[in-house]
Amino acid sequence: MSLAVVDASRALPDAACPDVYFTAGYGRAAALTRGGDWELLRDDDRILLPYVRTPAGGGGFDAASPYGYSGLYVAPGCPPHRVAGFWAQARRSLRSAGVVAVFLRCSPLDEAGTAALGALDGVRLTRRGDTVTVPVAAGPDAVWAGMRGRSRTAVRKAEQAGLAGDIRAAEPADLAPDGPFRRLYADTMRRVGGAAGYLFGDDYYAALRTGLGPGLRLARVRDRAGDVQAAALVLVHGGRVHYHLSGSTAAGGRAGANNLLLWSILRWAAERGADCVHLGGGVSAEDGLFRFKESFGGRRTRFFTGAVVLDPAGYDRLVAHRAAELGRTPPELVATGYFPAFRFGSGLL
Repeated sequence: MSLAVVDASRALPDAACPDVYFTAGYGRAAALTRGGDWELLRDDDRILLPYVRTPAGGGGFDAASPYGYSGLYVAPGCPPHRVAGFWAQARRSLRSAGVVAVFLRCSPLDEAGTAALGALDGVRLTRRGDTVTVPVAAGPDAVWAGMRGRSRTAVRKAEQAGLAGDIRAAEPADLAPDGPFRRLYADTMRRVGGAAGYLFGDDYYAALRTGLGPGLRLARVRDRAGDVQAAALVLVHGGRVHYHLSGSTAAGGRAGANNLLLWSILRWAAERGADCVHLGGGVSAEDGLFRFKESFGGRRTRFFTGAVVLDPAGYDRLVAHRAAELGRTPPELVATGYFPAFRFGSGLL
């Protein structure tokens, strides 16, 4: 086995990555949101573990999957003993780099990788809320037929009101602070009470566009006057399309703009020959956002996270340090269920 720790300048070519969340371009952008460094542990292209290594306030580091869904990738046919050997070396490498704890967001599209992760020494796997994945390879007509009646009705209502959707490559002006997408996204986050960590800075959007190039798309719904009523960033990698960030006006939402936005993405993906569109889940299990996404058909895909404490003494020290900062006790932080507990209240994604 040949385990290598690489930074963004020496990562795998994008085409060799199983999904966008494993690419250096995406990882570099995600690292900016945590104030850390994107790195990749890999055994050739058979086993991949991307993470962002971020300094902790009391010394040491934690490592977390880039915001989104990556976890551990294991190539089909890779034997369990090779994965176990990789993990043993990975633990040593991370410990030597000062990493105290690891938090992994598994891909709902890679059940084999999630199962492999759960079988590894020291990994605590937790099932989170389900996500929604819509197969689109059968074409737009099949996707439309698979949608629930209320969703199709909302799309028709939006189109009858003069709304129209389109998708194109994201341009610099789209990601500018005063551009329609940024304004709609920020307004929506404020309207729904989104956490501060979901309000990304200019550097994130610039790095995302630089890193993904044509793989970063903008979906829009405009009214007859040309004003954008809903917009979303879409990540495209191979046959997979991911619904990333979105926002809408309150009036547009009432007119069905969000339904038309998702249908436009699904239709576009089906027309270009994609395999599936991953819509993600809700803020919490079975909430209104999840039910909205589920109305577009497809299937439930399970989302798991993995938690690993590599240095128990160091972990306890950092939890105590964070508890003192917040005026709470270490057991109170641990009882929140947040992992790692020393990141509780930090707002990091």
